[in-house]
Amino acid sequence: MGSQQHLHKLLAAAGGPLAQLLHASEEHARLLAQLRQRLPPDLAAALRSAALDRGRLRLGVSGSAWAARLRFMAPQLCRQLADWPYGPVDAVQVHVAAPTGAAASAAPPVPVPLSSASREHLETVAKTTADPRLAAALRALAGSSEQPAGSAEA
Repeated sequence: MGSQQHLHKLLAAAGGPLAQLLHASEEHARLLAQLRQRLPPDLAAALRSAALDRGRLRLGVSGSAWAARLRFMAPQLCRQLADWPYGPVDAVQVHVAAPTGAAASAAPPVPVPLSSASREHLETVAKTTADPRLAAALRALAGSSEQPAGSAEA
């Protein structure tokens, strides 16, 4: 398998294969820290990622409410970052970042079975539709969500 190198040698080597990756990671961490200092504390805590490319600042936050608030603040943030060492910010793009840690590994929600009225409605629509593929899909949906025996209707 060839000679083994220690990870710290790969990371520490100035011209090593991982040097650029390490440098980019450190720059990203500095960018994120500086942005968090310029935001209100609650919004700073919701900030998950940041990237600056040709004057466009892309921010990832932990939820849609934070994203809306940050979009509202975007013009003010552009003005605040006019003298930024990374260069001026012309535009801010905000997205909801994927959850990390425990939230990302949480079990998916348990599906709620359809009520008998919903199943009957799906069957009725399946009978009246002219598209045979749609009718088959509706029947499959109605049949796949059968109410377990003895459970209460939703």
